[in-house]
Amino acid sequence: MTQLRLTLPSYIIRDAMKPSLLGMGILLGLVWLLQSLRFLDLVINKGLGLGTFLHLTLMLIPKMMTIILPFGIFIGACAMLRRWQEDNELTAALSLGRSPAHILRPLMTWALASVVFGYVLFLQLMPASTAAFKDLQHQIRTQNAQLLLEEGTFNQLGSNLMIYLRTRTTPTTLDQILVHDTRNPAKPVTWYAQHGEITLDAEGYPQLALQKGLRQEVSEKQVGMLEFDKYNLDIRQSLGQQVTAPREPGYEEFGLLQLLYEAERAEDPRLANDIRAEFHKRLLFPLTPLPLTLIAAAWLLRPPRRQQSPWRLLVAASLSGFTYLGIMMLLEGLSQKGSPIVLYGQWLWPLAGAAFAAFVAKKGRIHA
Repeated sequence: MTQLRLTLPSYIIRDAMKPSLLGMGILLGLVWLLQSLRFLDLVINKGLGLGTFLHLTLMLIPKMMTIILPFGIFIGACAMLRRWQEDNELTAALSLGRSPAHILRPLMTWALASVVFGYVLFLQLMPASTAAFKDLQHQIRTQNAQLLLEEGTFNQLGSNLMIYLRTRTTPTTLDQILVHDTRNPAKPVTWYAQHGEITLDAEGYPQLALQKGLRQEVSEKQVGMLEFDKYNLDIRQSLGQQVTAPREPGYEEFGLLQLLYEAERAEDPRLANDIRAEFHKRLLFPLTPLPLTLIAAAWLLRPPRRQQSPWRLLVAASLSGFTYLGIMMLLEGLSQKGSPIVLYGQWLWPLAGAAFAAFVAKKGRIHA
C-alpha cells in the first residue's frame, strides 16, 4: 500500500505525458508543414538558401506552440483516462480506496507544469522569436532582395531597376542577364551580360557583378554602346528607402511591460485596443490547461455505467473541451474591439470552465 501511494502519482504523470507530447508533436509537425508551404516558393523559384528557409520557419514554432500546448495537454488527459477505463486501472485504483482526487492531483500537477511553460512561451520565447522572424523577413525583402530574383521573369527592384535573368546556376551565380536602370529618366541605361555574381558589401547590402557584357545608354541625341568585362552594379542605391528605412516593430514583439507603455501612448484607438488585448492574452491564455484538464477529468474520471458506451464519455469530454477553447478564442477576438466588459470579463471564463467541470463530475457521481 505504501509503494502504491508513492508510485501512483508518477505513474499517472507518465501516462499523461506520453500522449500529450505525442499529440503536441503531431500537431506541431502538421501546422509547421502548412506554414512552411508559404515560404517554399522562395526556395524553389527565387533561390533562397535551404538554411535560411529552415531558420525562417523554425522561428515560427514558439508562436505555434502557444496554441498547440493546451490542445496537447487536453488530448493527453483524455487519452490517459480513456486508457485507464479500458484497462480497468481506474476501477482497480478506486477499489483500493483511492478517491478521484488522488488521481486528479497528479494530472493537475502535469497541467500546472504546462502553465509554467506556457508563461515562458508567451512572455519570453514568442516575442523574441517573432522579432527575429520579422527581422529576417525584412532582411530577405530588402537587404537580401537579390536572392529573390526569379528565373525567366522581369524582377522589379524598387521603382527604377528591373532585372531579367535566364537561368540561375547557384543561389548567387546568374546567367544571361538583362538590367534596365531608369534612375536618370533622361538617360536610361541597359546592361546585357553573359554572367553575373551576387556579392555583399561591407555593410551587408547587395552588389551585382556583371561579367562579359554590353552597356547601352540612351539620351536625346545619341545611343552609347560600351563593352565591358566586369561591372559592379550597386543594388542598394537602386532600392533606395526600401532598404535603408528601419523596420517598425509590431506589438507582438513587445515585452509585457512595454505593451502597457505602448497602449497608453498609441494614438490610434484600434491599435491601443489590440495592444491591451495582447497584454491580457499573454496573462490569461497560459492558464487554459487547468480548466481543460478539469473538464477531461469530470467526464472520464469514473468507470462507465453498465450498458453505457465508454466512447460516449470521450466524445462528450472532447466536445466540451473544444467548445471551451473555441469560446476562449472568440472572447479574445472580441476583446480587441475595446469593450472593457469583454476585456476583463474573459478572466471569468476559466472559473466558468472549472464550475462546469464540477457540475459534470457531481452529476456523474449521482448517476453512478
